[in-house]
Amino acid sequence: MISKIKGLLDNVDDGMAVINVGGIYYEIMLPSALAESIRQNAPPGNNITLHILDYIEGGQVGNQYPRMIGFADAIDREFFRVYTSVPGLGVKKALKSLTIPISEIARAIETEETSTLTKLPGIGGRLAEKIIAELKGKTARFALAKESKPLAKPEVKPDFAEETLAVLLQLQYRRSEAQAMLDRAIAIGKRYKSSEELLQQIFRQTSPGAAK
Repeated sequence: MISKIKGLLDNVDDGMAVINVGGIYYEIMLPSALAESIRQNAPPGNNITLHILDYIEGGQVGNQYPRMIGFADAIDREFFRVYTSVPGLGVKKALKSLTIPISEIARAIETEETSTLTKLPGIGGRLAEKIIAELKGKTARFALAKESKPLAKPEVKPDFAEETLAVLLQLQYRRSEAQAMLDRAIAIGKRYKSSEELLQQIFRQTSPGAAK
């Protein structure tokens, strides 16, 4: 198990950094706000230290891949470890949901403020209740942490998202179903240039045999 990596920054892209440690290049997922901060303040070649949480991606035997997630602070890593212990809260969804400081998320859990949790991207009412049921009493130390900046940036939907949603509604999808399809396509992080591109991605994700 890797707990910390220190090396030279090779490059950083949307949600991913590559770190050179003695000639071995590690690909590390990052919360989006941290990735943006590194991109702006740490040019390639700079020394960088990340606190690491590793996990296995994929559920089927033969299709499992080791992944690493990097955080600037150990307290952020530890919160994320606890946070993602909730069934149904996957790593990628959890990363995108960190749009308020972890102290505020922890405080909402400890005080059972579902209204705060449901404002987080990807966290609906049922999942918010599950997070509270699973974690209340386990996150008080994070609620006491000094105020910090959110680890993730809110996703900005493309200007034609509403246009795409309207097309799906015209195709007789229920609004909740159409919104879920749209959200899944946007969540992969691709930058679409038109509603046609967005619809093509939705088609690929809903075609038989598409990865769920």
